[in-house]
Amino acid sequence: MTTLAVYISRLLLARFVLLFLGTAAFLLGLDLMVNANSLLAEGEGIAALGRYALLRSPTIFSDIIKIATLLAGLLTFASLIRHGELTAIWNSGISQFGLFLRLLPVAAVLGGLQFAVDDFAVPRGVEGLRAWGVGDFERPEEAGNTEGVTWIHVGNDIVRIPTGNIGADSLSDFSIFERDAAGGLLARLDVKQARYLDGVWVLSDITSRSSQGGVMRQEDRRDWRIALDPDSLQLLSAHPRHLSYDQISRFAGGDGQGTFAPYLYRTWLYEKLTTCLVPLLMLLLSAALAQQSQRSGRVEVLFLGGIAIGFGFFIFNGVTLAMGEVGLLPPLIASGVPLVALAAIAMSVIYWHELKARPA
Repeated sequence: MTTLAVYISRLLLARFVLLFLGTAAFLLGLDLMVNANSLLAEGEGIAALGRYALLRSPTIFSDIIKIATLLAGLLTFASLIRHGELTAIWNSGISQFGLFLRLLPVAAVLGGLQFAVDDFAVPRGVEGLRAWGVGDFERPEEAGNTEGVTWIHVGNDIVRIPTGNIGADSLSDFSIFERDAAGGLLARLDVKQARYLDGVWVLSDITSRSSQGGVMRQEDRRDWRIALDPDSLQLLSAHPRHLSYDQISRFAGGDGQGTFAPYLYRTWLYEKLTTCLVPLLMLLLSAALAQQSQRSGRVEVLFLGGIAIGFGFFIFNGVTLAMGEVGLLPPLIASGVPLVALAAIAMSVIYWHELKARPA
């Protein structure tokens, strides 16, 4: 890295760390205030607050990284403008693209941090909160949900399993509703026990009822060949946002094996990857807007433009993501279009300034 790249990266990372830690502490404090009574009721005292903060932090960190990157980029370029350093950089022959290239290493670090938090920290934190049954993951009986049932799509069939009957490598007292390709019910199987042996679920003590009526039939044993292993079954009740990339990929196939629709899993599979590019584009946007602010001498143009475009991107991304979750947009478009739009805006600003700088 050149001296200029090291200098700008150091300024950017310093501001990012301050914004990141300050915002995280503020949001985590608000979260603790909301859930303090239920946490203290667990009987662990102050230790419960610390445990909750540790498990809740990854989800908060995941949301803050993108915002902290945007604000850190704007503050860094505002500082360079205020001290006349950006003018010296431009006059040395470094273009906006050249300056942006010098920011690529720090953008890669922030993108890697985003992926690490989303893929490793968030699933483990949510798993701990769900096992504990506090906050947004209250136990079903405490949340007023007495049914406690997990529904699964397995190809054309629907499976109903009491959540408490999902064991480490076994299932008990559940039902399989066999359907045709059009969704019509063919038969219902009530299974007393199932065990996972050598890659196959072995059903035992099966009672089958045809949708056309008739006599019930009993079966002692049947092999149930599905792609859901015991580890995957433990993840069925978790929203894809709280799963790792590898865990989501287990349910993102076209055979429809999972609690949610395949397109919802695929939408979040792409979202896990595209989110890592957001810090890169936030820095590109900051560099693009800095040129206009430097020429006009008004730093407020940098802040107002950056915040308006950045938060507009967050809103647009949330809308397209929601549309992808319900199947109104293809998963790749739902996750990728906001990034393409943000990149196009930043590149348009850069090109517009370069075009104005050309002699008539």
